[in-house]
Amino acid sequence: MAFKLEPVDVCVNINDRRDPLSSFKRWAMGSPYDHVFVNLGPVTLLLAQTFYLVPMLFESNGNGVIIEPLARRYGQLVAVMRLKAEFDRQRIPRVIEEGIKLAQDPQAQYDYRCIREYVLPRLLCQKLSLPIPLKYHRDRIMICSEAAWEIFYRAKLVDILRANCVPPMPGDFITDSPLLEEVHRGILAEDWV
Repeated sequence: MAFKLEPVDVCVNINDRRDPLSSFKRWAMGSPYDHVFVNLGPVTLLLAQTFYLVPMLFESNGNGVIIEPLARRYGQLVAVMRLKAEFDRQRIPRVIEEGIKLAQDPQAQYDYRCIREYVLPRLLCQKLSLPIPLKYHRDRIMICSEAAWEIFYRAKLVDILRANCVPPMPGDFITDSPLLEEVHRGILAEDWV
């Protein structure tokens, strides 16, 4: 039976490339996970007076917090994380609603400053086995993992990650979530939807 994505599945990109920059990123981050996005499922779009169901995703990238076609991520190696408990799965419509609202917020931009001021110090502390002294700074601009965490938080799934005092990293959705479980790993393809 072929794997199928479900709404609010969290997809975490796996960096398995062999170039020097990718190798450095894996070493610096302490994991092969380098981006996270959330599958919204099929969304109805009206184009030229015709309705289409288009699989969409929620993410934050250089264009800001956005909703875009899932097809833009086809061909990428991902780990798919899914809410475990039926009780939590009842909040899926709320997570989707929060993702749409956050993507419509003109202040929801990509946070390049966060990488310099919070992510790099966190990675350095982890490499040196030091406690992380920084407090999580919640503002309207965010990196991919902050945006994904934010929509779950707004949907009252506040325990989506155990360590929510620092900017979450993409790999935290795999290693540090009591609410998610890995259900699939592979190359994201159209036959998953």
